Amino acid sequence: MLLNRFPRPAIFVASLLTTCVLHADVTIRYKTEFTPAPALQPLLEQFMKTALNGMETSVSVKDGKAFTSAGKWTEIFDFTQQQVTLLDPTHKTFAVLPASELADRMASAMPQANSQQMQAAQKALESITTHVDSKVTGKTEEIHGVQSEERVVTLTMDMPMPSGASPSGPTMTMVMHIWTAKKEEAMRVPAIRELTGYREWQKYFMNPAGMFDKLLGKMPGVGKTIGPLLSEMFKDQSVVMRTHMEIYLPMLANLAKNMAAQGKDAPAMDPHAPLLEMKQEVAELSSATVDASLFEVPKEYTSIAADGMIRDLLANHGAQQGAAPSPTNK
Repeated sequence: MLLNRFPRPAIFVASLLTTCVLHADVTIRYKTEFTPAPALQPLLEQFMKTALNGMETSVSVKDGKAFTSAGKWTEIFDFTQQQVTLLDPTHKTFAVLPASELADRMASAMPQANSQQMQAAQKALESITTHVDSKVTGKTEEIHGVQSEERVVTLTMDMPMPSGASPSGPTMTMVMHIWTAKKEEAMRVPAIRELTGYREWQKYFMNPAGMFDKLLGKMPGVGKTIGPLLSEMFKDQSVVMRTHMEIYLPMLANLAKNMAAQGKDAPAMDPHAPLLEMKQEVAELSSATVDASLFEVPKEYTSIAADGMIRDLLANHGAQQGAAPSPTNK
């Protein structure tokens, strides 16, 4: 039995979550915006369209179940049964599996590079050094009627540069401004209370941080590069109200400047301005009644093996061109 895998305190907390919360109706939906540097906007136009279509995210909770949608990933979580149902609207198929197994199934479905590719990737990534800094700024703001506070996570990456190149500062810097609901808002705002319970349920039964660890384990060296960033991001279990990310790549601006000095055609770029900005913010936070049919598998859907569905969903996540492979029982 799944509960036997968890210590008694975890079972007690999980029991409280499924009996005291996760029953009232609530919906949270996020909108996403991308803003590239002006010089790169024409080049990144197609990327932005693809990325935006893959980042529409929403969660609806009702009667001990949650319906989540993120790009091509559509899932129904049953908090009492500790199950997840994966849905593929394109092929009208579904698969049911224990929520605790989702991380392992996803890790197994990740493409495995051959030994030569793994060694090459490992060697390239070993030359990169990273540093992560995280701090609570003390800034507060009301977002969608919820008192929120800001935490800034900064990732800097340095890598060897070609001979003659002279970048100023880190090779790449990523700054994330993460605004989360204050802890006390869970007592004041019913929707935040439900969503906090949902996050705690995920923490005990799915371990999102551990899920990323397993996925990164399939990519040599990547865990060392971005693992510390993910650890900082998963520290706070409060409901995220807004995320503003800025990516700085001064080496590209310096390269463009050098090309222009040589009379070559190159876009003018500011090395101190972000190359790309992404903002994701709550667009809807509602306690209105959620249609119960949202948490039911449509009658026309066919049950298939989970492993085959996960492989297809991972292979086609965010894809906008070409038909996805037809899922089969594997």
